[in-house]
Amino acid sequence: MGTRNPYRISVDQKNGNIYWGEVGPDSDTTIMTRGPKGYDEINQAKKPGFFGWPLVIGNNFPYYEYDYRTGKPGILIDPLKPVNNSRNNTGLKELPPAQPAFIWYPYGKSQDFPQLNSGGRTAMAGPVFYSDMFPESTRLPDYYNGKLFIYEFMRNWIKVITFNDNGDFYKMEPFMEHIKLAAPMDMELGPDGQLYLLEYGKGWFVKNPDAALSRIDYKK
Repeated sequence: MGTRNPYRISVDQKNGNIYWGEVGPDSDTTIMTRGPKGYDEINQAKKPGFFGWPLVIGNNFPYYEYDYRTGKPGILIDPLKPVNNSRNNTGLKELPPAQPAFIWYPYGKSQDFPQLNSGGRTAMAGPVFYSDMFPESTRLPDYYNGKLFIYEFMRNWIKVITFNDNGDFYKMEPFMEHIKLAAPMDMELGPDGQLYLLEYGKGWFVKNPDAALSRIDYKK
């Protein structure tokens, strides 16, 4: 509950945790009487919960309640006690505490995750790799065991996330940072333990010559 535009969902095959990219609103300005600028998110669900939208975004940055009839802002949303006052609401009014994003970033440079760079935003969550699920002769290196792959359609990068002992964020590293990508739009692990990457291409709504389905091999 509380997702805006979940994109490229993956399920951890060991523990059932769910990961997804969350494409945020198209805004680069924080308005003091309305709320924060837009953020894209990578989210992690270890259990059912309320993930914020449309009351909070990013690291539980709250919006103001807003009366569209009068054009006047109301109170600032409390992420720990969010309330759904919409007249269209047919479910819970008093919601569970909002779950902050796992990773979040705006159009500009992120102070929290500076390695994500700046520019357009379309966050996507890839798979979690486990060495023992794939043949040793073809799989990725054991270094990536238990790590999450994330990627960006607009910024053309792939990152690898390492978890701490609690399954929370520990660190982020680049993956194939010197390879030029052309709008990666889907990623899966094959039965061989190799990554398969689908690229849209750099043109919009045309027959892109750089559109591709690629297999990423590890050369020992």
